[in-house]
Amino acid sequence: MSLRVVLVTSEFPPDIGGIGSHVAELAKGLASAGVKVLVVQPRGLGSDIPAADYASYDLVRPRLLKGEPLYAMMLGRWVAGALARKHFDLVHVHGMRPLGATRRLSVPTVFTNHSSGFLARLDGSPRRKRRTAELLQHVAHLIGPSDELVEAARTLGYSGPATMIPNGVDPDRFPAGPLGVRASLGIGGDETVILLARRLVEKNGVIWFARALGSLRELPFRVVVAGDGAEREAMQAILAENGMLARTIFLGSIANRDMPALYRAADLSVLPSLAEATSIAGLEAMASGLPLVGTNVGGIPTIIDDTATGFLVPPRDPDAMAKALGQLIADRDLRQRMGTAARAKVEREFTWDVVVGRTMDVYRGCLEGRRS
Repeated sequence: MSLRVVLVTSEFPPDIGGIGSHVAELAKGLASAGVKVLVVQPRGLGSDIPAADYASYDLVRPRLLKGEPLYAMMLGRWVAGALARKHFDLVHVHGMRPLGATRRLSVPTVFTNHSSGFLARLDGSPRRKRRTAELLQHVAHLIGPSDELVEAARTLGYSGPATMIPNGVDPDRFPAGPLGVRASLGIGGDETVILLARRLVEKNGVIWFARALGSLRELPFRVVVAGDGAEREAMQAILAENGMLARTIFLGSIANRDMPALYRAADLSVLPSLAEATSIAGLEAMASGLPLVGTNVGGIPTIIDDTATGFLVPPRDPDAMAKALGQLIADRDLRQRMGTAARAKVEREFTWDVVVGRTMDVYRGCLEGRRS
């Protein structure tokens, strides 16, 4: 009998977000490996739930009340009912929100601690820390996409088995090479294009990136921003002050299906984050043959080999970021060498085949431990 798994997630396409992208690719990869997959994404009562048709796995979006404790009670009953109707071997939860609903299930719970926002719990009140520890107690195996997130769970009281498994990327969806999107954006062929593919929120460090650009005014480059958020106005104000607003193109939120063309229109990408797991946007850029300038936080050092596939710089340090960006803007050969090395690293270490294989090893370990 093949392995049967329920993936419970707080996000799923067409929602834009790293958790949803991860779960969608994991579900597809597990199904390709012969696993029977049911994806469950709770939605609020009255929400607009788009129709979906997935050939290789099942997707359901039960309507639930948003507030606790009713949310956890309703979701827990829904999942328990699914387990009773069809035999599943385990439940794999993605994101903290649905975790409490799986405490009394009849099968093991695997939990992937995706979000760098989890780190904020380390500075929370004693009550919030106790609550987090309680939510983690029933977890049979914890997965984190960075060593930092695994250690954070340990610090907050999780004592079970844990594994760092990075995020992944499909290199075939993000081929390296130029594409004619530049012309439609009004960008000249001799201009170096820096891509910022980020939600414009505080933890992504976008205002520090904006500050770094001021000292690079004499160099021939343009900036393309694919993302939106609360920091957009602050970022634009900084760019207006340092003379870079006219050379920055804000595209707003971009659907993931449209991102390959943007990566292929760019020459390098930037991750100015203050906290991060193994960034999916970073892996997509690397798969597209782009060098990365990223901050030395969270899981970013896992994907960037400093001076080989890009540059690592301290967070909140616009001078260091400007120096790294300047080197890449000024040296086409360096960009090409680093971009080629970045693509090769993705193909070795970060394909979904690798992620799915390591995740299935976790599943087997849980089930073998349960039988023993």
